[in-house]
Amino acid sequence: MNERKKNGKKYSAGKTTQKNVRKKTAAPSDRGDRISSRSRRRAEEARRRRRIQLLVQGIFVGFCVCLLCFSIYQLASIFMGYRSGEKEYEELKQYVLAEPAAPGEPGAAVSAEAGDADAESSDSPVPMSRIDLDSLQEINSEAIGWIEIPDTTISYPMVHSTDNRYYLSHTFRKESNKSGSIFLETSNSADFSDLHTIIYGHNMKNGSMFAGLKDYSSKSYLDAHPYIYIDLADGSHCYQIFSCHEASVSDNCYTIGYQPDDVYAAFLESMQAASLYDTGVEVGIEDYVVTLSTCTKNGTKRFVVHARKIY
Repeated sequence: MNERKKNGKKYSAGKTTQKNVRKKTAAPSDRGDRISSRSRRRAEEARRRRRIQLLVQGIFVGFCVCLLCFSIYQLASIFMGYRSGEKEYEELKQYVLAEPAAPGEPGAAVSAEAGDADAESSDSPVPMSRIDLDSLQEINSEAIGWIEIPDTTISYPMVHSTDNRYYLSHTFRKESNKSGSIFLETSNSADFSDLHTIIYGHNMKNGSMFAGLKDYSSKSYLDAHPYIYIDLADGSHCYQIFSCHEASVSDNCYTIGYQPDDVYAAFLESMQAASLYDTGVEVGIEDYVVTLSTCTKNGTKRFVVHARKIY
């Protein structure tokens, strides 16, 4: 009996041991399943991260492509605007009928009609007329004349309106364009009868409009281009440059309405004193002067050129 019990215990112990063996042999498979499940989750997480990364990269690349396309469009628009403005003003030069005459040269301050008996007999010379102003005014009724500095890029029609802002963004033909126009200060008289007259033009990056004014920062440039020619309804006029400098928008060089008195004399003296160099040109209260003004690169200053009327 004891032996059977003992054997039973032995048998029972043996049976228990066999179960334990079966349990122990099954455990590695369970762990493998768990490891495999974790691996799948990690792999899925890695795939999800890669998809997100690729999505972000795609968005970034797409943004860069859009930015590039926009930049190309902007550059193309600027280029086309420049080209359009240049083409228009180049075509308008057909209405300039003769070269300007420097002081002392034949044709300066004389009639364009060589056979005009009245001009020949007149005691006072009549300024030559070298532009077809009537044709220019048929294109734009606000046309008042032409401005030119020989052997430079400055050769444009001038306009005068009641709004200083309009021609900042519109050409002579009134087309919308960043080149704008060369225009007279609206408060000035269109016939240049004021002692001080202001003329505005953009400083374009392609060198057009009044961009060339900044070259007057060098005296050697002034020596090569000392005169400004302005053609109006009453004929051709020549102005000699006497001062070149930078100025703020609040500078007194933007004041007009002077009379030939001490106030005007002080104004002229301040313009001469502001010049970057001594031009050697004298100016007095009997002189009519013009100021050509354009922006500078930093935008806070203007570059201005002052000139006195010779004829």
